[in-house]
Amino acid sequence: MFAMVYTRDNELMINLKMTIPHNEMIRERKGVYPGYHMNKAHWSTIKVNDTDVTLIELQNMIHESAELTKK
Repeated sequence: MFAMVYTRDNELMINLKMTIPHNEMIRERKGVYPGYHMNKAHWSTIKVNDTDVTLIELQNMIHESAELTKK
C-alpha cells in the first residue's frame, strides 16, 4: 500500500509515505498532518480539498510514496 484515500468528517484525505525530512518540511503547510492511523514519522495525511499543497506537489508526493513502499 502506498496511499490510503478516505473521507473523515466529510473531508477527502490521503495518507502518503515520505522521507522523514520531507514529512517534517511538508507538515508546515496548511492541511498537512502526521499520518492518521499510521507511523507518524514516515506518513503524512493531506486534506486534499483544504491544503495549499499544489496538484503537482501532491502528484510528486504520491510518486515518492509509491517508490518508498516498493522497497
